[in-house]
Amino acid sequence: MVAAHQSNLAEIAAGTAAQEQASTEAVQEMGATLIADHEALDADLVALAGELGVDLPDQPSPEQERALTELRETEGEAFDTAWIAAQIQAHRTSLAAGQEEIASGSDEDVVALAEAAAPVIQRHLDHLLAMSGEAPEAVPGGLAPDGSANAVGVAAIALGAVVVAASTAVVVRRRQVRA
Repeated sequence: MVAAHQSNLAEIAAGTAAQEQASTEAVQEMGATLIADHEALDADLVALAGELGVDLPDQPSPEQERALTELRETEGEAFDTAWIAAQIQAHRTSLAAGQEEIASGSDEDVVALAEAAAPVIQRHLDHLLAMSGEAPEAVPGGLAPDGSANAVGVAAIALGAVVVAASTAVVVRRRQVRA
């Protein structure tokens, strides 16, 4: 639950960044969608965490914050491209963590929460994937137009790995507490 909450906080912050910095209306609108949907998802998660006595942090993980900081350092079309790529990775990671919870979660309320979140996250991912074909100067593989590694792309991959690791740790910890 901690990792999912931090992911929601990171998505809300990313949505705010998109509204403030995106060069296209499509990215700004997607940012607004992320804010609204992840605030709603997080409200349900926070309520359940309160019922279960799970303490939640007030901010995204340090890794998520670093990735957001790096993203905010880009501008214009480069921001839009990096933002879309980062959100695709984050949503793929969130879907995978949610599927893991659905498949092997031990608390039926937490599993139900993951099941309810899955279609929202999938809808976001589908929209982001469609946008990625429209992103200005988008290039595959996280490479900049000159072929060099894009720091934001690398950060997005690292952020995804951290979210997966944190989700796994929460599941393991929860299983240990219940054992």
